[in-house]
Amino acid sequence: MLKVQEFRELTGTEYIMADIACKHDKAYEKKGWTERLNHFSEIDFTNKKTFKHASNPVGLRAAYVALQEALAKKASGYLISLDASSSGLQLLSLLVSCPISWKLCGGDENILDAYAEVFQQMNTGLNIGRDDLKQSIMTALYGSTATPKAIFGEEIDVFYETMEKLAPGAWDLNLGIQELWDEVDGTTYDWVLPDNFYACIETNDKIITPFKFLDDEFQVVQKVNARPRFHKGLGPNIIHSVDGLIVREMYRRCQFDSKVTVRVANLIIEGANGTNGKSAEIVKTLWEHYEQCGFLSVRILQYLHEDTIGLVDHVTIAELINSLPDKSFELVCVHDCFRCHPNYGNDLRRQYNTILADINDSYLLPYLATQISQKPITARKVGVIPREVILNANYTLS
Repeated sequence: MLKVQEFRELTGTEYIMADIACKHDKAYEKKGWTERLNHFSEIDFTNKKTFKHASNPVGLRAAYVALQEALAKKASGYLISLDASSSGLQLLSLLVSCPISWKLCGGDENILDAYAEVFQQMNTGLNIGRDDLKQSIMTALYGSTATPKAIFGEEIDVFYETMEKLAPGAWDLNLGIQELWDEVDGTTYDWVLPDNFYACIETNDKIITPFKFLDDEFQVVQKVNARPRFHKGLGPNIIHSVDGLIVREMYRRCQFDSKVTVRVANLIIEGANGTNGKSAEIVKTLWEHYEQCGFLSVRILQYLHEDTIGLVDHVTIAELINSLPDKSFELVCVHDCFRCHPNYGNDLRRQYNTILADINDSYLLPYLATQISQKPITARKVGVIPREVILNANYTLS
């Protein structure tokens, strides 16, 4: 049973303190907010060795200067950094709504390091570290067998059995996506995301040509325009495309234009219902994506005017606007790492959780698989993850 957590809000100053704790000792990136703040209070900043021996000496000094400026009520422009907790595992879990898998990557406050949790459950006695295990899990979830085999050797079955036990839905989806390649014809496959972003992948096969030179035998590997028998890139390409969708939606949500939201809200209040404006086609397209997959992109707001607002459901659009933060703020993203002003840390986390909840509530998986295979594909949800559980999760970003 998944527990609805009490969302922990921090002040801007506390976010800097937590950031300082992680810069001082990287291990605290996998600790809770309270533990980070407690560690901050234990750091001796008068000791020069504190900065010299820190996990991130330059980052620690920058964060400390920012804290001093904040306490002096000076603007510093410093950005805190919050990373997703195993984003690939998060998406695989949510696409099939697997509550067991979700516990590893945000659903359980007692599990802040998915890789360490899996390692403890394995109990193999192998002399491998967390980083090796992380590489095994990350590559295995994207279809690789070579890396896990190289690390675990004869104990490889223990690795697979543990993954099936601790992340059953995510693991099964990983295997299922690999099998989807059998449904794809030709060398190219493409799909469209809910925000109308187009993705296209071209594949090729390889041939090995042997030859001799000075009586020594060599081989040349050449790419040829042919369909490969197996394409392990299918899984990573799908999941990374959803990763990209999240980044785009985070920008749209956090950096929304208040003039646009006020305009659309007023149109709803006035009961406007125009349908033939110049942006009607893109509104229809985005709304069609929503009807097919259940995920509505914030992008649609910019195209809603008096002559297009009648093409959408007013209640749904109003709920979308209400899910945005009270005030827009600037965001910097690198894959699944998000940076913003400390004062907006709570809003940043809430927006990320909202997107994850929308993915969980959607039918994004069959929507994408059907496009890629060009055949009707069904994909059932393996469980239930209540929306409130995701919205109030404390460590999806941390």
